[in-house]
Amino acid sequence: MKGHCVVIGAGIVGSSCAWHLQRKGLHVTLIDPELPGQSCSYGNASCIATSGVVPTSWPGMVKKVPGWLLDPLGPVRVRPWDFPALVPWFWKFWRACNMQRLEEIAGAQALLMHRVLGDFDTILEETGSSNLKRSPGAIHVFDTEKEYLADRWQFDLIKRLGFDSHRLGADDLNSMVPQLKLEKGVALLMPQWHHLLDPARVTRRIAEDCFHNGGNWIQDRVTKIDANKAGVKVQMKSGNTVEADQVVVAAGAWSNAIAEQLDYKVPLIAERGYHSQISNPGIELDHPVMSLSRHFVMTPLQEGLRLAGTAEFASLDAKPDFRRAKVLLKQASYYLDGLETRDVTEWMGHRPATPDSLPVISGSPGHSNVFYAFGHGHYGLTQGPTTGRIIADMVTETELNLDMSAFRFDRFA
Repeated sequence: MKGHCVVIGAGIVGSSCAWHLQRKGLHVTLIDPELPGQSCSYGNASCIATSGVVPTSWPGMVKKVPGWLLDPLGPVRVRPWDFPALVPWFWKFWRACNMQRLEEIAGAQALLMHRVLGDFDTILEETGSSNLKRSPGAIHVFDTEKEYLADRWQFDLIKRLGFDSHRLGADDLNSMVPQLKLEKGVALLMPQWHHLLDPARVTRRIAEDCFHNGGNWIQDRVTKIDANKAGVKVQMKSGNTVEADQVVVAAGAWSNAIAEQLDYKVPLIAERGYHSQISNPGIELDHPVMSLSRHFVMTPLQEGLRLAGTAEFASLDAKPDFRRAKVLLKQASYYLDGLETRDVTEWMGHRPATPDSLPVISGSPGHSNVFYAFGHGHYGLTQGPTTGRIIADMVTETELNLDMSAFRFDRFA
């Protein structure tokens, strides 16, 4: 095995790949037009969502979409002029909306999720970042008992796959989150969830640890890439080139632009997410609170309270619609007594989403020295360190002891 590997993409997934590859003894070059820890690794909900095994395309979900689209405060929006280009993806998404596929997808996700906390603890400890993780669990809420009962099958499924949840009584909930107004709703504690106080800083520290130990950093955009048995050649917007032995494509929603040059496109879209972050919310939370009725998360960070969520389907270059971020402020005010909504910053990012909700963690079907790590959807932060470890094992031909067939690049062919 030869020893120079280029990693394209410096989010949590790409930075973790670079870090693990270097620990395996390879010389690593990390390339991204943005600094490490930007894009989705900056603006996500900051939760390590270990029980997130249920795919987005669960049976019955499609029936709810029209109501969501008609609701100005709803969790989903499709820009009409972008819809025709999204039809093939939505067709594959709809094909995955059956119980057999759900069981297969959830089982595959669980294989990764059971490794997440151990992999996170390792990379945080080695990069001096353990102080940026909190481990009190997360609270999931429903506005009504009826909504909870309709979705209880999901909690039964995740319990069967080894992830706990506990329904909270009124006294316990008031003790844990006294500011929460739930009235006749339902709250569940997810004890295996953790969260980061600053996901961008964690990602940056992972990348910087790689650089400190000899890794190279290039801030540039990859425009052309060639691969053959002799190696790979990466050309950048600046005109500079890098030659290496292997390449890992971990460019998130932009990965298809590279995959198309090496193999072919896979069904991947940019599911746009928004956040509003309140610097001085006037209240303190110890736990992330996720509303499963309103489809967003409230996460306490070092620099304030982050409200993250919504799904907007549009082209990669479409301008942000920050009304989607402002909706989150209204939703949070519904739940949190005394919430101040001044001193707010807004953000939009692109989640790389596949129609079956599973990431691509795979070797190339056409090149033995090309590897893919993208398409994690809502769980890029959660699965980043685990993906990095798996990719490093693949590149170094280390036995995985893990069935990765569900995550193959060519599963859509």
